Amino acid sequence: MDKLESEATYESIDVTGLDLSGQHATMVTISKSHLSKASFARTCLQRLDLTKVKLDECDLANAVWERARLDKLKINGCRLTGLNLSNAHVREAVFQSCEASFSNFRSVSFRKSRFVNCNLKGADFQDADLRHVVFENCNLREAQMSFAKLEGTDFRGSEIDDLRVGMDSLRGAIVDPLQAAYLSGLMGLKVVY
Repeated sequence: MDKLESEATYESIDVTGLDLSGQHATMVTISKSHLSKASFARTCLQRLDLTKVKLDECDLANAVWERARLDKLKINGCRLTGLNLSNAHVREAVFQSCEASFSNFRSVSFRKSRFVNCNLKGADFQDADLRHVVFENCNLREAQMSFAKLEGTDFRGSEIDDLRVGMDSLRGAIVDPLQAAYLSGLMGLKVVY
């Protein structure tokens, strides 16, 4: 597989070092596969479908994967800087140790997903459904979460300074005591110990 064809299905692929940079295709399906050190940088893959795929140390920088469907995906140590996943559906995905600053997750629906040790500084989650998503030890500084659904979203242990979010959106979110003190300061409360 050296070129992605529109409406093509790729299954049970196990490759290292694949370079697909800058390619354009629509309705590509990849399933039950493991891609390591592959480059998807600057790809434009509309309606991409990834099911039971593991991506290790891949480069997805500035890729446009709008309206993608990502199901049971494991992304480990990948570069996601500037990735555009807007309007995607993500289910049972784990993003681990990824560089994802300035990524676009606008209007993405996440189900049973987690971000672990990821740099999400300046990422855009505006209008995303993040209910019950876990952000574990992530950098969420300056991330945009206006109008996001955050009920049950677990922020404990993550950096949330300068998080751009309305207080109404935070209703039902899970935070640790330091985060609670920071957020109460944004609301104008003074916490005295």
